[in-house]
Amino acid sequence: MLASFRAPGFLRVWFGAVLFALGVWMERLAVGWFVLDVTGSVFLAALSLGIRSIPNLILGPVGGAVSDRLPRGRVLAVTALVRAVAAALMALVVLIDAATVPLLLALVFVTAATLAFHNTSLQPLQAELAGPERLGTAISLTSLGQRSIGAAGALGGGVLIGSLGPAPTFLVAAVPLAFAALVFARVPAPPRSSETRPHLARDVLDGLRLLARTPAIRLLLGMMIVIEILGFSFASLLPAVAERVLDVGPERLGVLTAAVSVGAMFGTALLVVTADRLPRGLMLVAVFATFGVLVVVLGNSELFWLSVAATAGIGASAAMVDALEWIMLQASVHDEVRGRALGGWNFAIGWGWLGPLGIGALADATSVPQALTLSGTLLVVFAFFALAASRTLRER
Repeated sequence: MLASFRAPGFLRVWFGAVLFALGVWMERLAVGWFVLDVTGSVFLAALSLGIRSIPNLILGPVGGAVSDRLPRGRVLAVTALVRAVAAALMALVVLIDAATVPLLLALVFVTAATLAFHNTSLQPLQAELAGPERLGTAISLTSLGQRSIGAAGALGGGVLIGSLGPAPTFLVAAVPLAFAALVFARVPAPPRSSETRPHLARDVLDGLRLLARTPAIRLLLGMMIVIEILGFSFASLLPAVAERVLDVGPERLGVLTAAVSVGAMFGTALLVVTADRLPRGLMLVAVFATFGVLVVVLGNSELFWLSVAATAGIGASAAMVDALEWIMLQASVHDEVRGRALGGWNFAIGWGWLGPLGIGALADATSVPQALTLSGTLLVVFAFFALAASRTLRER
């Protein structure tokens, strides 16, 4: 299961991905809490998460084409550097205290644009280094490292916000992102074909045709759109759950967020063992249904530690959904178009902005528990519908 670490360059990629995840988790926590604290609006706090997915609608296919053309380590280095600079600028915006929320959201939008290039390069690079026979375990190992460090980022971010404020938290988040850029810059570039490639625009169009013409990819991306809207939007309400349902401060919000990472760690650890051994389609459907049930539990719990347990389970489900999608998408295409297949995944999560906006508006109009209950229930219903309607999922 750990054989991927012996592949040249894989350990370096793994370490860079872990550093990147640490900075991202701290920055996300600080943005969500700060916007809710300053504005008092659940909708705006949800928007601070929702706008992160919008750039993927346009840049997802472009990022996939770039991944298939350029050295993926260099693409990852640039994305990490851009996020480090943006995190430092977020600290400056908070300190200046002028048009703070609009400027902060604009910087969030910039950092979100990097994900269209980061994800489409990171996942295929792991497969490229570890080999196709270890595709499932390689992706699961990196996801395990990222989710594990996320717990430290969330807990540390919560403590920093509570004791020093958001500006120092943003500055601290910039440090691991900058180091990740240095690590990725030193990743060896695997050999590529020397044949002349068409223009980037042609690669993008070829990628879109690949997504449209491959039934397995269409199914996986459709499922990803649904869970982005109905499932992953739970994270945009975590600050509101902490403040309005559980009546706790930023330190305990950090615990809730850390529980997501701890759960994700166990979920990806399970995938390290099972991803190349059990039917992935059935696993994906089971995780969908579990995700929805736990969102309902989170929405109706007034006990802090029950909410922590629910967010841990949600974290496990979320991590497994992402990793299973990455694995199944790449297993459905040839090696030379893996980046473009992952570009489709980025396009799918680009629809995720509808979830935080919808659930945030519903929470403002009704209540946080009602919004989460509706979202989780719809996700469970869709999981059973997908299982009944899709022969592909039952057989893969």
